[in-house]
Amino acid sequence: MKMILRKTILGLALAPMLVAPFAQDRVIGKLDTTRTILVSGTAEATAAPDQAVVRLGATVQTPQADVAQARVNEIMQKAINGVQKLGVNKKAIATSSLTLSPVYAHERNVNVNEGPRVVGFRASNTIEVTLEDMKLVGRVIDAGIAAGANELQGVSFGLKNDFAQRNEALTRAAREARTKAETIAKALDLRLMGVTEVNEGGVQVIPYQENFTRGRMMMAADASMKTPVEPGEVRVQANVTVRYEIAPR
Repeated sequence: MKMILRKTILGLALAPMLVAPFAQDRVIGKLDTTRTILVSGTAEATAAPDQAVVRLGATVQTPQADVAQARVNEIMQKAINGVQKLGVNKKAIATSSLTLSPVYAHERNVNVNEGPRVVGFRASNTIEVTLEDMKLVGRVIDAGIAAGANELQGVSFGLKNDFAQRNEALTRAAREARTKAETIAKALDLRLMGVTEVNEGGVQVIPYQENFTRGRMMMAADASMKTPVEPGEVRVQANVTVRYEIAPR
């Protein structure tokens, strides 16, 4: 009985010694595989735009709703006709906004029972003209203003197909992430073992916007002066996050 008890006590005493090395191996192995460095890269690609969208509109206010609507319709039809005379396809012209709303009197003492007093109606109509010839942008603006359009909401320049620029931005972002990882690893006397995770942070296309101030609107309204428009460049931004496994040198 004593012999059995001694063996049991001896076995219990040796158990931690036998288990400890294996447990330590598992912990060390886990730490080795989770030693990583996380870096991100951001890059940009640019290109000359091959598409432009011009937003032209008109707003008219009169005491009668039908008169306001009729006048704004007449103005915008003239604007559309003028744009088409420049060789712009009818399919490239679309109505983006059409509204008719009452205009209320600004009275301090308003009878609650009667409600606000309507003094007129405001009608507005906005069209979008999509162009592939950048040289027509200024001429389309001039034609719309000459027809009576009194709102120029701006011009946006973009790309019909941005696939190549997206790929270029992603490639540059991945290379930047790699360079960052190599720089950090070298500074810490480490080496990169391989990629364990990659996340694309997204690709954003930033079209060039041309906004028009009051001065440029007045210049566009002057028939003797041409509206200058510079297309600029379209920017495509990409972000990539990469996790690298690292180890001592």
